[in-house]
Amino acid sequence: MAVKTFTTGEVLTATDTNTYLNNGGLVYISATTFTTTATANFENAFSSTYRNYRAIIELTASAGAAIYLRLLVGSTVQTANILSIQNGYSYSGGVSNSTRSDSYALFGGGFATYPSVYDVGIYAPQVATYTTLHGQYTGGRSNTDSDYYNLSARNIATTQVDGFQITTASATTLTGTMRLYGVRNA
Repeated sequence: MAVKTFTTGEVLTATDTNTYLNNGGLVYISATTFTTTATANFENAFSSTYRNYRAIIELTASAGAAIYLRLLVGSTVQTANILSIQNGYSYSGGVSNSTRSDSYALFGGGFATYPSVYDVGIYAPQVATYTTLHGQYTGGRSNTDSDYYNLSARNIATTQVDGFQITTASATTLTGTMRLYGVRNA
């Protein structure tokens, strides 16, 4: 959609508002908070209203722990829908690249003092095709050391998913907020 430039004194009509001002890229859907839980489920997050979504997650953990993302249908984790995952990880102690093929998409870490921030795109979860995930994470390992993580994953089944979870897969608990946005189809 082209950008329209309005001039001083011009009347802003309903058509202009609907066409130009209401055609942003991301549409805020919801914010969900979670407190001292090892697993946070975000059920019924995706619908056919949007083809693609963006989730921004900010969290701290009760102790240093790996964070995993898993796909849901209702409240059921999709363990048979294996994720094909490629990830890269970097911090001052080293660099790592790895692949996985299970239902746990390793997606960085969580730390007690310094927050971790995740920015993940979820592509075509409500379409009978292969849901794809792509995201980045920055975590506060210490006052002077940050982690960086890059995730690319694809579901190998064409199941329509409507939610996801983040989990430590351990006793370590998480506290934070997930903000969900739909990517406008226009």
